[in-house]
Amino acid sequence: MPFFCAPADLPATALAADLCIVGTGPAGATLARELSGSGLRILLLESGSEVRQAEADALNEVEQAGYPRVADQWLVRNRILGGTSHSWSGRCVPFDDIDFVRRPWVPHSGWPLPPRDLSPYFDRAAAYLGLDPGNGFSDARFWALAGRRCPLPAFDPALVLPHMWQFSRDMTAQRDYMRFGPRLKAQLGDNVTLVTNATLCDIDLAPSCDRVSGITLAGPDGSRRRIATGAVALCCGGIENARLLLNADSQVPGGIGNGRDLVGRYLMDHLRGPTATFALRGSAGLQRMFGHYRLRNGQVFAAGWRLSPALQEAEGLLNCSAWLEGRITDDDPWNALKGLARGRGGALAIGRVAAHAGLLLRGAHDYLVRRNGLPRKIDRLDLVCMVEQLPNPDSRVTLSARRDRLGLRQARIEWRVNREDIRTMARMTAILGAEFARLGLPPARADAWVAESEALPETFRDVAHPTGTTRMGHSPADSVVDPDCQVHGVAGLFVAGSSVFPTSSHANPTQMIVALALRLADRLRETARDGSTASGLAPDPVMARM
Repeated sequence: MPFFCAPADLPATALAADLCIVGTGPAGATLARELSGSGLRILLLESGSEVRQAEADALNEVEQAGYPRVADQWLVRNRILGGTSHSWSGRCVPFDDIDFVRRPWVPHSGWPLPPRDLSPYFDRAAAYLGLDPGNGFSDARFWALAGRRCPLPAFDPALVLPHMWQFSRDMTAQRDYMRFGPRLKAQLGDNVTLVTNATLCDIDLAPSCDRVSGITLAGPDGSRRRIATGAVALCCGGIENARLLLNADSQVPGGIGNGRDLVGRYLMDHLRGPTATFALRGSAGLQRMFGHYRLRNGQVFAAGWRLSPALQEAEGLLNCSAWLEGRITDDDPWNALKGLARGRGGALAIGRVAAHAGLLLRGAHDYLVRRNGLPRKIDRLDLVCMVEQLPNPDSRVTLSARRDRLGLRQARIEWRVNREDIRTMARMTAILGAEFARLGLPPARADAWVAESEALPETFRDVAHPTGTTRMGHSPADSVVDPDCQVHGVAGLFVAGSSVFPTSSHANPTQMIVALALRLADRLRETARDGSTASGLAPDPVMARM
């Protein structure tokens, strides 16, 4: 695999490619790995470097408007090899079937793909995300996988359903979450050229403006290089994908793909935060039931709930999930024990371990015998809800008047929170509170804003899941890309990642991002093999022999 540290280093032979992939996060890295060895000449471009750089971080600066979002852009976007896999929490789950259908009570809902089309890609995504299995673990089937009887009480399935999440694991990296950057070079084929410190500045179209002809890159010093290519895949996330299309306005006023003023609209994220609290005394059994579970293969799962589809339809609610979350104290003995194992902590850590020997012994039994998670010392136990957002065309990414150091206009983010988002979280909290009481479980005390129907607390922020800004659909009248993720009317211009989601589910987006990238890789491989130029991929004699 050829590697260059900046566009200026590219030799003349690398100034043309069959496909340019922009971004090396979960979408871009997956696409490049899947197409390694395909015979396509691929340029894989990363705006950052192999290490974090302040100069690259500055390119992510935004102008905030609308509902407040997290200010530190590193928590949302990472310009570094591996992209946002540097800052994600590893939580994975496939979308629910209801997420894909048109729901009359959710305007602008409905995917152009049925769940059955994506199910195989959730399975294939497992290898990229360190999951096992990749599908079929989020409902009651989990207990068969775990080889144990379900210990959970019988919640009313007409109201809420038990739900499981799986945590990504890279077993070769001290059981860290899967990070896409560290071994990416070794995972790419000879047909892929990786270029870091390469920022996309413009997308060039043929004179007819109906197909891609090239791109312009900028290096750290601002110098430009043009790459001739018939296909481009933007894999830069829910904010940057829209920003790049809007900035590409030298040939198409308003930006490429934006003839209907849809690029940047329908910005969604997830509202997530505590909605109720539990008394710590007497909650150990609840924490164990709705805590972490481990399979014998080492995979870790977390238990919680999701709203039943029937209730969503009956009451006009959005999809929503909930789980228990404890606030770990500074003197948690497990953290102290891990510090000692790494040669840190000294006498203070030894004292914390000794003071909580009982918790450690109980935790060892839970971990080794029960195959549950480790009980931690906490000072607060919350019920946390995470809700999908109503697709709102007025929630959007536009361009600021401010420009970055490369001359591109910065993103202006006007994120909207909807009454339906808040109502759904409040209803989920009330339902679970009533079910806890019915089942004789420790009671949950709803937070004041829920109990008294007050405004959402300012502590609620986005959780770095920007989605929907280049939404997928059958028609350019209501979407930016088609079901194959190609921009309507522009052959060879593809968009991958959460920006193409028509709705966001309650689910964390990364497994869906990887699944869609795998699907796009299949489409590009099939197109190249067939020798078609309809997608911008030129016929390749190597592909013809595959």
